Amino acid sequence: MKSKKWNGYARVKYPVSSSLHPFNFFVPIVERVRDGVVSIVTEDTHQTDNVEDLIRSLVSDQQPFASERSYGSGFLFHPKGYILTSEHVIGKSRTILVKLFNGRVFEAQRVLADRVRDYAVIKIDADCKLFPLPLGTSSDTKVGEWVISIGSPPVAIAANRLMRSCQKHPK
Repeated sequence: MKSKKWNGYARVKYPVSSSLHPFNFFVPIVERVRDGVVSIVTEDTHQTDNVEDLIRSLVSDQQPFASERSYGSGFLFHPKGYILTSEHVIGKSRTILVKLFNGRVFEAQRVLADRVRDYAVIKIDADCKLFPLPLGTSSDTKVGEWVISIGSPPVAIAANRLMRSCQKHPK
């Protein structure tokens, strides 16, 4: 490739030096949609059917019910706080927390879930501007087109801190 064509790329201010490559067109796409992508942390309590575990919990400080967390992502598709995610992310969880790109955290309510198709709709009541992403249709796509999956799963340690802080300071 002639240096004349590379000059156009060299003059552009890229956010990261690694994005200088002309075929690295994913960076601008991610930057355009990142405000609509959310992290999701859920917590569920599972009861045990094992009698020995139940007796052990009664005579010790051990809790009788194990708490399980799930992590995933989703995206805002409506300005009133509706989020599309996977059903396996929220499952039968009793607490669903959503973290926006700006760092704000909200508790979400389950609206709709379909285990067979593995999708779920949850809703947050946010007191800030939300940036929903447009939904596409399969009729607009063609076989062979590229697809990008953009998610925002949190690191487990940060998610555990988030759950503990929300339990200490409920709404």
